[in-house]
Amino acid sequence: MLSASNADMKAYWCNEVFAKLCSMVRDMSMKVRVEAFNGLAKMEIVSKDFLLQSLSKRVLRNEKQMEAMDQSTSEQFVTLATSVAGALVHGLEEEFFEVRKSACQSLHTLTILSVEFAREALDLLMDMLNDDSVVVRLQALETMHHMAINGCLKLQEKHLHMFLGALVDNCREVRCAERKILKIVKLNDLAMFKSSIDRLMENLDSYLQDEADVFSAFSHLGRNHKKFVGYIVKETFEEVEAAFEGNDEFKSARIAALLIISISAPLFNEYLGVIPPVLFSYAVTLLDRIYYAFSDIMDKDALLAYLCEKSRPPSYSAPNISHGEGEQQLPLIEGDTPNCASNGVIDSEVGSQIMKEQKELPSYQVEQHQSEYSEVTKFVNFILAKCPDMWQTIETGLTNEVLRSLRCLKEELSTMKFDSLGSHDALAFALLYIRIIILLVEVWEHLLPAKGSRSHGMGELEFKLGKLDRRIKELMSTFVGFSAEEELNMLELILVTYALRCLKLFSLKKFVFHGTVKHLKAELSISNNDSLHPFPFVSGLPAPEM
Repeated sequence: MLSASNADMKAYWCNEVFAKLCSMVRDMSMKVRVEAFNGLAKMEIVSKDFLLQSLSKRVLRNEKQMEAMDQSTSEQFVTLATSVAGALVHGLEEEFFEVRKSACQSLHTLTILSVEFAREALDLLMDMLNDDSVVVRLQALETMHHMAINGCLKLQEKHLHMFLGALVDNCREVRCAERKILKIVKLNDLAMFKSSIDRLMENLDSYLQDEADVFSAFSHLGRNHKKFVGYIVKETFEEVEAAFEGNDEFKSARIAALLIISISAPLFNEYLGVIPPVLFSYAVTLLDRIYYAFSDIMDKDALLAYLCEKSRPPSYSAPNISHGEGEQQLPLIEGDTPNCASNGVIDSEVGSQIMKEQKELPSYQVEQHQSEYSEVTKFVNFILAKCPDMWQTIETGLTNEVLRSLRCLKEELSTMKFDSLGSHDALAFALLYIRIIILLVEVWEHLLPAKGSRSHGMGELEFKLGKLDRRIKELMSTFVGFSAEEELNMLELILVTYALRCLKLFSLKKFVFHGTVKHLKAELSISNNDSLHPFPFVSGLPAPEM
């Protein structure tokens, strides 16, 4: 009873203090107004009615509450409400930026006292993102960040335009503060999620220096909105695939960002089957550029191990990556992590897992899978055997005909689907190998003498060479178990790539003769050496000119 009475008295006096401070925000002195809002920022208990009253210049009357009070209490309540009315609005509309900043800072604490008040105050905070003062804009964003941490930042569709507009603010600190909020806020629907992605893409285009932090924001968006990532993965895959297949935009920041948001969704032991494994393979080729987006949870070696694992078909998942519930999937930067840089360990574990799965299958299923795998192997070898036969045609300059044939083979491989163990690996390898040969033919075409008016720019050749180099490295890094002969074939492709790059760089330079060159020669004179008295032949001695 005494405790309840003390709590009521504390709430009463807190409301009294709150009202007194609110009355001081209209003081003639700017410094007093600033200190009044600083005092409001320290309030720990305030009635919800008074909080909401501070956002309205018109005195709000709760008739039911007024009827429950006696006359003196009712009059006192009205007096306090009149002092509080519109106090925060007044502060946010101040002419001095110091007061506006202090008013924003007071919301830092007050918004966590009432969910309804936080929802109403957010409308006013959004308006502050257009403030002339950078200091005020930063404080408004800092307050929103604090609200997001405490789970009381509820963004709505009406807020998006103003909120996301801060991503293209001229001040770098403002843009960074906005991205801090996007990293932790929960978006309510797919439209808001897509709008956030679009604005972050604009941020990338307009401010190249922000790339690392923008990529980090994409990574957090993907982790926090896995379901939405699944909804957009089809269009994302089509755009990324088109870029890597021949569009020279594959190096763009946009493609890297799309890969980041896609590969972020299945993090932490959560399987998201709709993410195509090939997206993880593409991400490997951009590892140096995108790993900063994951630096808060893993290092570069751990990210590579994760990408290599996810680029395999789901049934081939290594047991050290995906365990039971509650275990963390990915090694972090801190010291107690396993070494994920060793491909040999991963390869052996994957191989043992496959063998284990085979043993657990009924014998008739194993025989069926073995038969199907044998069929796939024959088909792949049939496809690969056509490549050497095409080389003579390539050397004659009929590259268009060869490219058409190779692209038909690629389309045929893309449509093949088998369920047996190993079939996915064989088809994925053959598909990537054909893509490499297509790139090799396209590079070779650039080095052939130009026919008619057709010519190739050096920039396009450099792009093709770079892409060929990356595809070969992808083949070497994402497939294991090569025989010595197969590995030698891969190394020959790498050597050819470097030879073609050297050939592209070579040009005959002018030779300046300085007159210091000496010709070294020796004359052998043998007396009595003629047809009647020939000199005996000595092995290894050059025959003299007669």
